[in-house]
Amino acid sequence: MKLIDRIHSDKGFMQIASPILTHKEFVKTKSIVHHGSTRYNHSVKVAYFSYKASKLLGCDTKSVVRAGALHDFFLVRDDKNIATEAKMLIKHPEMAKNNAINYFGVSKKEQNIIESHMFPLSNVVPNSKEAWLVSFFDKVVALVEGAGRARTQLSVWMLFLVNFIR
Repeated sequence: MKLIDRIHSDKGFMQIASPILTHKEFVKTKSIVHHGSTRYNHSVKVAYFSYKASKLLGCDTKSVVRAGALHDFFLVRDDKNIATEAKMLIKHPEMAKNNAINYFGVSKKEQNIIESHMFPLSNVVPNSKEAWLVSFFDKVVALVEGAGRARTQLSVWMLFLVNFIR
């Protein structure tokens, strides 16, 4: 069973996340490439791992799930070129926060979680344990997803070199 399928089978998580994950605007993130995956899958993983940690630490799980799912809720493709990627790195948290407010009426706490998830690259500092959790798991998930993409790219180059040497 794939990780995403296991996450979707967690009733406690889905009770909170389902209204977001099934929303017609949020579902559009399934078609946007992000860290070698999709923005949807990335956001679900960040929300889920943050949720599991928040339960262990006695944090506000509802805010963690909602903001974790919405932390990259922007529909602009940022993978066109390195200049676009660099600009969006700083700009997207505010875009995601504004979308989260417009579509889901997120709380002030959830707004800070979303807006600060790129700290220290951005200048918005996490102001709660929940914000630190989402920021941390965003980086962990991105690293794992990026490592998977790097392994795939390395494999392709190794195949090329092996065939070239022959």
